[in-house]
Amino acid sequence: MKVLLSIIFFFVLGLSKAAFALQFSPNKILCGKIPKSNCRYHTFAFTLREIEQRGAKVLVETGTNRGGRSNCLGDGCSTWIFAEWASQHGAQLYSIDISAVNLRCSAEALGPEKEYVHFIESDSVAFLESFGQPIDFLYLDSYDFDSANPLPSQEHHLKEIQAAYPWLTEKTVIMIDDCDLPHGGKGALVIDYLLGKGWRIAAKSYQVVLVKI
Repeated sequence: MKVLLSIIFFFVLGLSKAAFALQFSPNKILCGKIPKSNCRYHTFAFTLREIEQRGAKVLVETGTNRGGRSNCLGDGCSTWIFAEWASQHGAQLYSIDISAVNLRCSAEALGPEKEYVHFIESDSVAFLESFGQPIDFLYLDSYDFDSANPLPSQEHHLKEIQAAYPWLTEKTVIMIDDCDLPHGGKGALVIDYLLGKGWRIAAKSYQVVLVKI
């Protein structure tokens, strides 16, 4: 009898998880922002599913969506995407930028989902060093990349991941933008650093997503 009850319990639990997974569709969030033909679509969709499965509650991005709702094809509209996801899941998004103008443009582009976002004017490395709580999802997209002089951007992003590392957990998901560019783009040094610490690449396109488990 106990065995039968256990089988029924796990069967019902499996159905519940499957139904919940079907209910959440990344395309509902990405629709009107990032088309399936865009270089960021599949990594965004993968990441939204991954943080869904891992129950993410604390999301951090470096480099806010300075274009608001404009130029999603070029910039990615990350703040808008993650804010909408956060509002649907009771999560909190921390968007850090050194520019008050960029933060204002990003905030003004949001609707009710704005209440789930903390817009913070700060150097990203300094902010991450003092964050003080576990980070479930980290999106690195701050220092603009110059293919003629790649190191400043790459080194800055490396400093960000080093500053954030004490707050990362086994379930943290990390995404780096602008990687499919000359010299490895923004993520070249970050990816090497994380691979050396046992992380693995879970998805790779224009963006790169890394996880530990």
